[in-house]
Amino acid sequence: MTETFDLLIRDGVVVTGAGMVRADVGVRGETIAAVAPDLPTEGAQQIVDASGKFVLPGVIDVHTHPVYLDDIHHTSITAAFGGTTTTIHYAYARPGMKVLDTIKKFRDDGLEHSLTDFGLHVGLFDVANQIEELPKVFELGVTSFKVFMTYAKIGWMTDDYWLMAVLDVVGHEGGMVAVHAENGLATDYLQDKYNRMGLSALEVFTRTRPDVLEAEAINRAIAMAKVANCALYIPHISAAKALTPIRQAREEGQVVYTETCPQYLTLTEKMLHKKGPQAKIGPPLRTPEDNKGLWQGIQDGTIDAVASDHAPKPKEVDDDFFEAPYGSPQAETLLTITYDAGVNSGYISLPRLVQLLSETPARIFGYYPKKGTIAPGSDADLVI
Repeated sequence: MTETFDLLIRDGVVVTGAGMVRADVGVRGETIAAVAPDLPTEGAQQIVDASGKFVLPGVIDVHTHPVYLDDIHHTSITAAFGGTTTTIHYAYARPGMKVLDTIKKFRDDGLEHSLTDFGLHVGLFDVANQIEELPKVFELGVTSFKVFMTYAKIGWMTDDYWLMAVLDVVGHEGGMVAVHAENGLATDYLQDKYNRMGLSALEVFTRTRPDVLEAEAINRAIAMAKVANCALYIPHISAAKALTPIRQAREEGQVVYTETCPQYLTLTEKMLHKKGPQAKIGPPLRTPEDNKGLWQGIQDGTIDAVASDHAPKPKEVDDDFFEAPYGSPQAETLLTITYDAGVNSGYISLPRLVQLLSETPARIFGYYPKKGTIAPGSDADLVI
């Protein structure tokens, strides 16, 4: 009996983290049924000619914020246009909000409105009053949590006492903590100092967020995670100097996962002077040397994943810089920019691109091999 497929993608170059091979991909329902040359065409309901094209596993964007100009529905559309088939959203539990209620709200919203697959992290803003709920969160299948080591002035910062507490509780449950790693109190002091000196907003912004304070916060988080025996995830690394404590921790056998974003691989602080508030993100854009150092971190495996940190917010070039919010949209351009800046510029191979955007995120967050690769039994999440 001849194999038949609902969808047959013919004669493309199939790219996984392991390499590239010319092959057909046969799909039944939503699952890959076969990957091999010259699969039978008889009975195939739909045939796509992929000759001369690459066939990649769908991108898994593990860092999105669908709570600003985009909601979960529109974020899923934006992401899909850019080749992302799975997103992991940060469900922010603001002060006064219950964590379990927040998760259920985001989950129900996603199940009803998301056009792509999704997962959730929890963002904690009121750890002292939310920590008792955390063990119950694992019963809902959510195992990753985020806290901020900065933004004290706007009430987002988790101090070292409660950071240690989160690491302890989550580590005991076998979960993972992500930290926005910058030294928040030092940053606030420097901002007050330079404002008193009458410096321009852009000068104040760049001087108050030096790379060494990002590296210091990462080192501090690593130390506390080691004591707590908790897996650590460091998102949106922006500085080459920040990779030093990570490399040391890895050499000592500690579980530390790492992420950077296309904006930190391609843009510099010059964009701040060109775009003003529209280029205001945290951590900030840095130098060409940082761009290069991050690519080196990708090449040597220090950086595990590239994600978007998608956070579109309403702001214009001429807005008051300090009043303008942090964040910018990246979900639709994650794949194209990383491909162009990485593969086309010669920094990485196509299989390494797939590792960064699909395979390793799937491994870190428990989706592999259901997602993150192209193989029989995997979800048919594909990008041509």
